[in-house]
Amino acid sequence: MHRAVRCMVPGQPDMAARPILVVGNANLDVIIGHLDQWPERGTESFFAHGDLRVGGSAANTALVLQRLGARSGLVSARGDDFAGEAIGRAFDGPLDRVATRAGATGFTIGLLHPDSERTFLSSLGHLGDLDADFFCTELDGLPLDGTLVMLSGGFAMPALMKGHRALQDWLRARGAEIAIDPGWPDGDWTPDERTLARDWIAGCDHLLVNDKEAAALAGTDDAESATATLAPWLDAEATLVIKRGAKGATGHSNGRTLHASAVPAQPVDTVGAGDSFNAGYLDALARGMPLHERLKHAVAVAGEVIAEFPRTSSPLGTTPESVPA
Repeated sequence: MHRAVRCMVPGQPDMAARPILVVGNANLDVIIGHLDQWPERGTESFFAHGDLRVGGSAANTALVLQRLGARSGLVSARGDDFAGEAIGRAFDGPLDRVATRAGATGFTIGLLHPDSERTFLSSLGHLGDLDADFFCTELDGLPLDGTLVMLSGGFAMPALMKGHRALQDWLRARGAEIAIDPGWPDGDWTPDERTLARDWIAGCDHLLVNDKEAAALAGTDDAESATATLAPWLDAEATLVIKRGAKGATGHSNGRTLHASAVPAQPVDTVGAGDSFNAGYLDALARGMPLHERLKHAVAVAGEVIAEFPRTSSPLGTTPESVPA
């Protein structure tokens, strides 16, 4: 049996697909590497790779959705400096809502390591006071009924943490389908942060976390056992997705667990790999594709993005129709 597909040009909006809104953090990313050990204090080091670009979990996902031709937008904020101006230029579409806040734009230094791992050092800047009321104000007036809404980077916005579930409920009451990727809390997981995250998980339709986040949340050593712990925390019809890097991705829904292998890639810059995966997943979901095809499309998109350096804004060649069955 063959599924009918729509042909489309990468980067061109597919108007038959559902709209997608990405809600969360946008900041400046400073990427350098590769770093195998911390430099001696008081010295200077030079690196072969360096990039200065718009970033943040939500913005990374929204940028890749642009490149995929999704009907999408970013709901976020920026500071009133040069970095904020760059964010504003990147998101000026009909579904984008990026408010200007007084003060410096937050930024993240991403350190690339030779084993494809990365480490982040961040300054919150304008992100420090973005709360649920701010996002409700910015979302008001946007089409929400039937829209896919991705809440991304909740732990990067301290003022949002207590109101995160209230924002989810506000969106659901307006007909939105909710996906979340909470990110990693400052430092490490505390009992309070696990309790918050569990409340968020119970109020979403799609949970997308990487293998380390899944294990930390579940208190287990590996992604396989984390699935058994986390799945009951979700609504019966919700979907759990665990991003596993070079091992691909695992999805669990309606009592079934599926796996998609990673596409062979030569990773150069893995900053935003999970955010790119999220974009591929949402893109396929917006087009009505089943879970296994969403996973395959997501790992293919992430593989294409992390092989780039520096990042570009050109259309991506990976489409759901181009991923092997």
